[in-house]
Amino acid sequence: MFIVSQQRKKYTPEYRREAANLVIESERPIAHVAKEIGVSAGLLGRWVKLERERRGASDGMSEADLRAENARLRRELAEAKMDNEFLFKSDSLLRREATRAEKFELMRQEKANYSIKRMARLLKVSRSGYYKWAHAQQKRLSGENDRAAFYDGVDQKIHQIWKDSDEVYGAPRITAELAERYQITLNRKTVAKRMRMMGIEGISPRAFVPVTTIQAKRKSTLPDLVKRMFDTGELNRVWMSDITYLRTGEGWLYLCAVRDGHSRRVLGWAMDSVQDTSLVERALRMAHTLRGDVPDGLVFHADRGTQFTSEKLWEVCRNLGIAQSVGRTGVCFDNAMAESFWSTLKTEFYDRKRWPTRDAARKAVAYWIEVVYNRRRRHSALGMVSPVDFENHTGSTTSRKEIAA
Repeated sequence: MFIVSQQRKKYTPEYRREAANLVIESERPIAHVAKEIGVSAGLLGRWVKLERERRGASDGMSEADLRAENARLRRELAEAKMDNEFLFKSDSLLRREATRAEKFELMRQEKANYSIKRMARLLKVSRSGYYKWAHAQQKRLSGENDRAAFYDGVDQKIHQIWKDSDEVYGAPRITAELAERYQITLNRKTVAKRMRMMGIEGISPRAFVPVTTIQAKRKSTLPDLVKRMFDTGELNRVWMSDITYLRTGEGWLYLCAVRDGHSRRVLGWAMDSVQDTSLVERALRMAHTLRGDVPDGLVFHADRGTQFTSEKLWEVCRNLGIAQSVGRTGVCFDNAMAESFWSTLKTEFYDRKRWPTRDAARKAVAYWIEVVYNRRRRHSALGMVSPVDFENHTGSTTSRKEIAA
């Protein structure tokens, strides 16, 4: 009998704290957050416990526990209020022996205000019975192949997908989502037409505008090993990196990200109030920790900013067994793929809100990167799947069970 060992995934302390903060700050169940960021609930639970202990939380009911309890009581009160409202409306039916059809008709009239599950429970009828009745009514009134009825349902689904994407998705991504989520295959132009009729539209990233890079005082001897071939068709061949500025009420917050050129997944990231080589080093080490042992020939590509051409970063790359590469001086498109990521982040997410503090911005950006961008957002260059799904489908390192060391 052979025991097959699994590579143990490692996470940086910064990643563990941010993951724990997603649970502590949002007061959401550990299992939900664990599923979103792709780790086991038990592992995330240990991180949350350690973070609470680090904060010096007492054994008694904490402020967060009190807020959670108050929220639960408010939800229960709201549920009871909704029940009473519906019972008042159905009083005339409940005073006599109403037929099932009469109860179903009341449910149809009130389904915009109350859930079918709630009304079925209060009227003591089955949901399946209601849906069968409603289906028969629909066939009788409009016909099974009624085109208008079909597109009315499609419009509702299109609008829901659009809302679920935080009003970001346009026709191409909604078309892909309709096919995967509802098995509805439509032409992209048809989806675009339905969206125009509803007065909704997606958000398109602004055209890439090169930003000025702060050049090092000394001339760098690092070569350009990529030559704009960011995607070589394999994972862990080219990692791209760049730094951007995020405005907050307290001043600038600097974000450095490291992405895989093939899957577009953000492997590592770091944020701080200052931009220096240590910011880049933290992001690079997070990426290296996530991937584990990387193949020979991995290239870390960036522009010729001082943070990327320093002796310190060169030493870090050498110790990690990574070849360092930089674009040509003054040719911003040599790192265009890395910089285009900032356009997506700012257009679809960051610039749509105001961020009073660096801490609020940092937590929101971390969530957007790990949950929305890496695991939810459909990428046109990946066949309309998310980066993590793309890696899983191609049998990448992320398909193995991730275990913290």
